[in-house]
Amino acid sequence: MRSSKRFLIGLLAGGAFAMAGFGMAAQAAEHVDIGIGKSSSDAPWFLAQDLGFFKDEGLDVNLINLDSGAKIIAPLSKGQLDVGSGALSVGFYNAIAQGIKLRIVADRGHITKDTLYQTIFIRKDLIDSGAFKSLKDLKGKKIAFAAPGVTALSLLNETTKAAGLKFEDVTPVYISFPQQFVALRNKAIDGSFLVEPQATQAVAGGFGVRFMNTQDVYPDEQVTVLFYSDKFAKERPAVALKLMKAWQRTIRVYNDALKGGKLVGPGSDKIVDTIVKNFHMEPTLVRDMYAPAVNPSGALNVSSLQKDLSFFQERGWVPKTVSLKDVVDTSFAEKANAELGPYQPKH
Repeated sequence: MRSSKRFLIGLLAGGAFAMAGFGMAAQAAEHVDIGIGKSSSDAPWFLAQDLGFFKDEGLDVNLINLDSGAKIIAPLSKGQLDVGSGALSVGFYNAIAQGIKLRIVADRGHITKDTLYQTIFIRKDLIDSGAFKSLKDLKGKKIAFAAPGVTALSLLNETTKAAGLKFEDVTPVYISFPQQFVALRNKAIDGSFLVEPQATQAVAGGFGVRFMNTQDVYPDEQVTVLFYSDKFAKERPAVALKLMKAWQRTIRVYNDALKGGKLVGPGSDKIVDTIVKNFHMEPTLVRDMYAPAVNPSGALNVSSLQKDLSFFQERGWVPKTVSLKDVVDTSFAEKANAELGPYQPKH
């Protein structure tokens, strides 16, 4: 009888431990691989880690640094990455044309009148000498772009139209943003649609001028976005929603720390520390540079996306069979925002 009791107690104890183990397994964090392009505008991903928002959502996030946003597309399309962030391009839309399924799911950065994150940036000596007085003086100038087929070429198209010029009146030069900084200093280019932190560095160095906010020629341009792989969105929709919630929570904190378009408001110290740590930038530079505008609800400017796609198609760079309705999916952003409730700015 005693041996039977001992057996029964052992069986129950073993079952309890097994159930506890099962519970721990069920609560294991969901792994998510995110591709980023080594840009300081990817700071919210690192901030979400530092603030514990990924952990709150039961996520184990791996941030993978790639050389550029363009290099994110291939692994994303193969399901080797779950999420990506960066600018759209001719390459992205041509991947869609070839049957590769990707989803544009949320805003990562856009232009507004309140920030100088992206400007028509001109060499200071051209401004000082009077050689560049208005947008008409873009004619014959060498303007830098990060790569062929980027959406900034659509911005150039809008800029030349505003100046009464043709797209072909400007000579594109394709070099990375860090190289553009050097090229401006060496007078190898005349200008750029420069972003941060290079713009602030060029102004501080005395060889560049923020001539005009690109908002003045292309209002509310959608500059960068978040992508989901189709596999991630289809096979793990609950995890995809949790990730979107962590992103939106982070953007709310990020926006609360902005003042005059810069990270100088209440609560900015933590964000500045995160950027300094992960992007090896000086704290003074982080506070001096302008931040991109990011919608805390994730809402996209679809009309801007359509304008860029139409431009690519008019130039013959992307087949006209490609349609935004096949790639834009705002459902995750909308659900996340509904669960979090309306954003209430702290100031």
